[in-house]
Amino acid sequence: MTSPLVIDDRLPRVRVITINRPERMNALDRATLEVLNAAIGECAAPGRDVRVIVLRGTGRAFCAGNDLKWLAANVLSDVAAHLRFQDLSQSTYQALESAPQIVIGCINGYAVAGGFELALCCDIIVADEAAELGDAHMRRNLLPSAGGSQRLPRRIGLSRALYYLVTGRLMTGRDAERIGLAAMAVPAGELEATTLLLASEIAESDPQALASMKHMARRAMEVPLQDGLALERWMQYRYRNESSSMLQAVHQFAGTKPVLPPDE
Repeated sequence: MTSPLVIDDRLPRVRVITINRPERMNALDRATLEVLNAAIGECAAPGRDVRVIVLRGTGRAFCAGNDLKWLAANVLSDVAAHLRFQDLSQSTYQALESAPQIVIGCINGYAVAGGFELALCCDIIVADEAAELGDAHMRRNLLPSAGGSQRLPRRIGLSRALYYLVTGRLMTGRDAERIGLAAMAVPAGELEATTLLLASEIAESDPQALASMKHMARRAMEVPLQDGLALERWMQYRYRNESSSMLQAVHQFAGTKPVLPPDE
């Protein structure tokens, strides 16, 4: 049986996770979500130095959302089973969003419905300029259940988010870049190389600094400015006291040498 995920750890400090169900356009069932959740958690395992996660899909899609055929056969007729599946979806998406690593979504082809919600959990989106992204639930008179109605307004603003949510219309990768959802949109033939180059660049940074920066930036979307400024001051103070990287960087920039404690 083919694994629903392919894990590639060949790049230093980068884990590439590929959803591998091309025959279903990488649609999500319970098994896929369970192994995805585990793969995210393994990045923080003792002795493992993963600073960047790249999430991508095999074939014609990043992810076409939940596997509706699987849901119809296994979940939809049982309310409790449906709720358990929704809980698994939300916990997996939140694990990706809250991971200390920087998560880059490498978006090829379709990222719709639950697949779009998955993309919204990525910290940085790099898209094929011709990719098609969108919530699309309203096309079937359905509602999102994995965060689409909450995360999209935070990313692109209320009015524009509601436009896409209530119409179910899709945007191209180029549109996503234009409205600030994607960090960049590139031709399909350049997508993988561009994403991996970015991942390698980010992975050169200190892991504690990366985790702190991610935490501060994400909290900025949720708290008043003064609370965010207080958090930034506290995080900078903690990093100053817990990491030698910051002092080394400051002295290197200033052309000075750190004062070392006297030998015992």
